[in-house]
Amino acid sequence: MLEAIRKRSASIAIKILFALLILSFVSWGIGDLIRGRATAQYVAEIGDVEITPQDLSNAYLREITRMEALFRTRIDREQARAMGLLEATLGRLVSETLFDLDAKSLGVTASDSAVRTNIRNDKSFMDQTGKFSRLQFEQVLLANGASEPAFVARLRGRMARNQIASSIASGAAAPKPLIDAIYRHRQEKRSAETLFVADETMTGIAEPGSDELTKFHADNPDQFTAPEYREVTVLNLRAKDLEDEVSATEEEIADLYEQRQDEFDRPEMRKLRQIIVPEEDKAKEIHKLLSEGGDFATVAQEQAGLDEKTTDVGEVTKTMLLAELAEQAFSLAKDGLSQPVQSPLGWHVLRVDGITPAHKQTVKQATDVLSADIRREKAIDALFDLANRIDDSLGGGATLEDAAREHNLKLQRIAAVDGRGLDKAEKPVAKLPTGGKFLKTVFETPETESSLMTEADSDSYFIVRVDAVTPSAVQPLDEVRGKVAAAWKADQRAAKAKKAAEAAAERIRSGANVADLATETGAIAGTTKPFTRTKGDPEAGLTRQIVQDLFKAKSGEAVLGRRGQGYMVAKLTKIEKANPGTDSDGVKAVEANLSGAIRNDIQAQYMASLQNRFAVNINQKAIDQLF
Repeated sequence: MLEAIRKRSASIAIKILFALLILSFVSWGIGDLIRGRATAQYVAEIGDVEITPQDLSNAYLREITRMEALFRTRIDREQARAMGLLEATLGRLVSETLFDLDAKSLGVTASDSAVRTNIRNDKSFMDQTGKFSRLQFEQVLLANGASEPAFVARLRGRMARNQIASSIASGAAAPKPLIDAIYRHRQEKRSAETLFVADETMTGIAEPGSDELTKFHADNPDQFTAPEYREVTVLNLRAKDLEDEVSATEEEIADLYEQRQDEFDRPEMRKLRQIIVPEEDKAKEIHKLLSEGGDFATVAQEQAGLDEKTTDVGEVTKTMLLAELAEQAFSLAKDGLSQPVQSPLGWHVLRVDGITPAHKQTVKQATDVLSADIRREKAIDALFDLANRIDDSLGGGATLEDAAREHNLKLQRIAAVDGRGLDKAEKPVAKLPTGGKFLKTVFETPETESSLMTEADSDSYFIVRVDAVTPSAVQPLDEVRGKVAAAWKADQRAAKAKKAAEAAAERIRSGANVADLATETGAIAGTTKPFTRTKGDPEAGLTRQIVQDLFKAKSGEAVLGRRGQGYMVAKLTKIEKANPGTDSDGVKAVEANLSGAIRNDIQAQYMASLQNRFAVNINQKAIDQLF
C-alpha cells in the first residue's frame, strides 16, 4: 500500500499534497487529535492496532476541507479520490500508528508537564488577551465532541511521535562541496544567438499524387481518425423558458423593494483630482498657484512631477476616501479647491471637478429589476415542479416524446456530437445544455437508453437519450482527401524547413554570421537574455530541449530543434559561471533544499524499517466499500 502511495505521488499535485501531509504530521491541529473509533471492522491493521473506517473517514473529510481552503475551490469525494488524497490520508494514519508503536517500544512519552505546557501555549485555547482560557479549552473540545482525557491522550501520543520524527534526522545537513556544486550547476547562465526557420516560408511544394496521398493516409491513421459520435435526443428544461408563464404582483414587488432598498440608494459622488507631496510647505505653494488660476495639470507636473493619469482620482463616494480627505472633499462646491490636508500618504490638495447628487430609486423606478428577479425565482420553482412531473411521467412508462407532448415541450435532435461538443464538421453543436455534465452524461449513457433527470446548473435540467453510436474509426481517404493533401503539404514544408535549418546550422558552425544568414535566407534572427538550465528564455522562443542542448554545447557551437511550426538554430555565444562566494542567499537556499531532501530520505528509510518491524495489512475491500 505504501509503495502504491509513493508511485501515486509522481504528479506535481500529489507531491504538494504529500508535502503538506508530511508537514502536518509533525504539527497536527486540534481537529485531528479529536477522533474516536466506531466499529470493530478495520481498514488497516498495523501490528495489533486497527485503523477503523470511522478513523479514515474523519481524517479524509478533514483533508478535503484542508485542500479546499488551500486551493480555494470545492473538492468533492470523487475528485479527492482521483487526486490520490484518500491513499495519502491512509498513508498518514499508517505512519502515525507506526510511530506510536515505535514510541511505545522505545519508552518515549511526553510528561504531564510537557503536555500541560503544550496545551497552555496553543492559540486555539487562548482568549482575546492571548492567555490560556479554561473556558475556551472546554468549548473547543465540546465543539469537536471530545472529552478532556481522550484529547490529552492523543496529544501525548502526537508529542511522542514528534520527538522521534525530529530526532531521527536531526543534524542532517548537506556537505559544503555538494552545496557549491549544485549551486554552480543551477545558477550557471548561458546566452545564444538564434535563427528561426518557419515552415510557412518554404515554397515550391508540388501537389501530391494519388500514391503519395494513399501512403500518407495509411502511414498517419491517427491524423484522420474520427472520434466517436453519438446521435442523441435531448429534453432541455430551463428556468428562463418559463419566465413568460409567471408574473410578479405589485405587492411582491413592494415587499422585495423593502428588503433590498439599500441597493437602490445611490450616495452622492464626486469627481476629484489631487496633487500629493511629502511636505506641507510644498502643498501650500501648490495651493497658492492653483488659487491664483494656475492650470491644475501644469502645476501638478511642474511642482510634483505628477501626470494627469496619476492626479485623476475619478468619481468616488465619501466612504471610498481616506477619513482625513472625505470631509474636505465633500464640503467643497463644484470646481472648489481644498486647503492642504494631511493623510498617511502625504499632503493633498484636492479639486472637485463634478458632483453627482445622491439619489434614491423609487419602487416604480426599480420595478423592472425587481419584477425580473421575482419572475426568475418563480420560474426556478416552476422548473423544479416541471422536472418532478416529467420524472413521474417517465417513471410511468412514457417516452421522451410522450413527456414532451404532455407538457408542451420541444425536443432537441442532435445528429452527431463528439466528446468535445463538436459535430462532424468540427463545429460546436448549438444550444447544448450549459455546464460540464451534459457531454459526460451523453458518453456514459448506453445506446438506446435515457439518462436520469440531471441538473445542468442552478436553473436548468436535462434528460438525454442516446439513439445511436458511431464508433471512432479511420475516415476513408475519399472523405478526407483535401485534409490529407493539406497535411501532406505541411509535412513536406516541415521537412524542407528542417533541411534549411540544418544547412544554416552547419554554416554557423563553420563561422557564418547569424544576422547575415537571416538576411540571406529570410529566416528570423534573435538573441537571448542570459538564462539558466531551469528557467531558460521563453521570450526568445527557446524550448526545453534546445536549452538542454545549449548547456551540453561548447561556446560557438550551434544546436537545432523543432519549435512550434518551424525549426530553431541556436548558437552558444557566452557562458557565465556561477560563483557561490558572491551569493550567500542563493547558497543558503540550495543548502536548505538539499538538507531538507536528506532529512526526508532519512525519515523515509526509518519509516521503511518500521514497516519491516510491524506488519502492515491494508483491508482494500473495506476501503472500496466505504468509498
